[in-house]
Amino acid sequence: MRGVRDFAALPAVAALTPRALATAAALDYVLMLATDTAGIRIPAVDAQRAIVDGLGRASDDGVALVRAIAVSDDGRANAYVREALQTLLDVNRDPAIATDDRRFAVITLASDIVGR
Repeated sequence: MRGVRDFAALPAVAALTPRALATAAALDYVLMLATDTAGIRIPAVDAQRAIVDGLGRASDDGVALVRAIAVSDDGRANAYVREALQTLLDVNRDPAIATDDRRFAVITLASDIVGR
């Protein structure tokens, strides 16, 4: 969400903003359902599946967003990209989330930005 806020002026980020916001809202709602803070609780197995699916989508959106921010290649963007990349690497260590395609996308992104 910080990337959307801080780099909204970049056209590529602006294009990704609706999806990033929708993903964040959907994941927030799933967490509310899983913890009964929405006034209704879903079964634990459904909650777990929805959380994993939501985190996977958030990872995919995160890779696209970080790549869009990295294009600007300025100091502030590069600092954000390095920080966000670490988060993406951490999220994709979870075998329930990390598919081969997601791992490859994060590795490719890391390779593209190393040395900045």
